Amino acid sequence: MLTANVSLETDELPLNQEDVTYFHSVRHWIYDHTGLYYPERKYSTLYHRLQKLCHELNIPNLEVLDKHLKEGDLPSLSVQVACAVSTNHTYFFREEETMNFFREQIVPNLPADEQWRIWSAASSSGDEAYSLALILTEKLGIAEAIQKATILGTDISHTVLKQAESGICSEQRLDKIPLELRQKYFRRAGPEKWAINAEIKQICTFRRLNLMSTPWPFQQNFHVIFCRNVLYYFDRHKQKSLVDRLYQITTPGGWLITSVTESLWNLKSRWQVVKTGIYRKGFG
Repeated sequence: MLTANVSLETDELPLNQEDVTYFHSVRHWIYDHTGLYYPERKYSTLYHRLQKLCHELNIPNLEVLDKHLKEGDLPSLSVQVACAVSTNHTYFFREEETMNFFREQIVPNLPADEQWRIWSAASSSGDEAYSLALILTEKLGIAEAIQKATILGTDISHTVLKQAESGICSEQRLDKIPLELRQKYFRRAGPEKWAINAEIKQICTFRRLNLMSTPWPFQQNFHVIFCRNVLYYFDRHKQKSLVDRLYQITTPGGWLITSVTESLWNLKSRWQVVKTGIYRKGFG
């Protein structure tokens, strides 16, 4: 039976005490290696994701999964676990007000004499990075956008990065794109599938990165960083560490964009608040 301080419903998750021990051991491994934090209210979600992964990898139970993680005898397992427990829900032009702010307020104020470096720090299947590329293309024209901007998309999951690199997406993820833009920059790639224009793809590069890894492999700072729907996966300590590191790799006057539902107010960061979900680094 489960102990009283473990928030797993026995009728939904029929675990004995030994199973609970291994569940928490794996949960702590996930936190230590990825920074992803699962509070008690999300134990059920985590358990089912781990069970699904075990089934896919032919691992009999959490005990064996825990053993492999600790011994490191399956080289790809750590990445597979990280991918399985991270959430990758995205679509083009998510949070339209934020995208409009990028178009109307940020782009016109980027330094004219520099090549713009933009980072989509949790890019998932690439919808955010490609949305930014579309905005720049509409504003500058494709030739100037390719010359003027580079957009880096990173994610912890190899699976979604492969989707991003393919440039092929489901029709559902294009719901927020006006029809004229869809016809202009996408082509049919199968039933309910669309492929983005190859020239738009030139603006974006995708790489795997664990945001909790140190140090980050960047040689130049960024003018704009999108780090949306990320902070709530971490506890407060890791949230503060992350936003401080983002500050350090941003150019003076550069921008940090979080989700409109995420706030830095209690993290005592150096970011200056512009509006909800939008922050700027000072010039000093």
